[in-house]
Amino acid sequence: MFVWLARLSCLLIVLGSFVLSQRRDPLEYIQILESAERVKTLQVERVIHALNVEPGQRIADLGAGSGLFSRPLANLVGLDGVVYAIDIDSDLLEHVKETAMEQNLTNVQTVLASEQDPRIPDGVDLVLICDTLHQIGDPSTYLRGLTRYLRPSARIAVIDYENDWPRRFESAKFTVDDLDKWMTDAGLKREEKFDFLEDNFFVIYRYVPESSAR
Repeated sequence: MFVWLARLSCLLIVLGSFVLSQRRDPLEYIQILESAERVKTLQVERVIHALNVEPGQRIADLGAGSGLFSRPLANLVGLDGVVYAIDIDSDLLEHVKETAMEQNLTNVQTVLASEQDPRIPDGVDLVLICDTLHQIGDPSTYLRGLTRYLRPSARIAVIDYENDWPRRFESAKFTVDDLDKWMTDAGLKREEKFDFLEDNFFVIYRYVPESSAR
């Protein structure tokens, strides 16, 4: 009995060490997310312009990461608006909070989400999902649940891989046609599709609740 327990304890220690060793370093990951190459590839300023954000709006940056989009969006919505920087990684959210404070962006609110629920505190006018949807286990179900956080005529903008999918995400690969179907099932209609991103698609959908569609 004692021998078995000792072996089990050793196994748990080894497994724990392995898990810790596999965890990404937050600072290194932030450097990747904020790298000049990524900013150039995603054409952040052009994407922000295409979103046509208005002062006073409430925006959810779902999968905010390091806050690459959260900060410029907060500048656009102004003090009467709010940007919810949403992620499941508390280390990244801490970085968003710190950088927002450094830039006096008091309208950025970080939200620790679960893998199934973004936990947006209030209804929003726009949800930006950049490089995130492929990491969600069941996108169709997730998007249907997301609609409960949308204000009337709200929009969802999705940016994700189109051509060169990394091998680690092969099992999560989807197309714009797949996305269109998921959005239609959730009560949204495609409004715009932009083609200026080389390796990503960029599509915006409009929420059309059943009561409004009649």
